[in-house]
Amino acid sequence: MSILLGVIALFAILSLVVAAIQAIAIVRLAPASERLGSYMLLGWWKFGQLEQKAGPAAAEHLAIYKRAAIAFIVFIVLGVALSGWVVNQTPASASASAEPRLINDPRVIPAKFALNTDLRRAAVVPGVPNILES
Repeated sequence: MSILLGVIALFAILSLVVAAIQAIAIVRLAPASERLGSYMLLGWWKFGQLEQKAGPAAAEHLAIYKRAAIAFIVFIVLGVALSGWVVNQTPASASASAEPRLINDPRVIPAKFALNTDLRRAAVVPGVPNILES
C-alpha cells in the first residue's frame, strides 16, 4: 500500500511541476502591457479572466495548466483518503495497561533513580515575580 501512496505522491508532484511550467509559459506569452500582478489569478482558478488577459496565444498553455491543476488536487485528495484508510486498517496495538508486566529493559531508569525534572512553584517572596524552580 505504501508503494501505491508513493506513486500517487509522485503523480501529484509531477502534475504540480507541469502546472508551474505552464503558468510560467502563460506569463511569458502575455502582452507586454499586462502587469505581472494581474496573473495572480493563476492560483485562484479564474481561467476565464486569465484567458482574456493572456490572449489567444496562451490558450493552449492555459488548458494544460487547468488540467494539471485539477489533476494535482485530485491526486492530493486521493492520497489523503487512501492514507487515512490505510491508517484505519492497521490493527491497534495493545495499550500499556492491558498487560501488566515487568520492564526488563536496561535502558529504563527506575523511578527512585530518575532525575526529578518536574517544575514546581518556588516560595512566594514579596516584591519578586513568581518563578519556577526545577
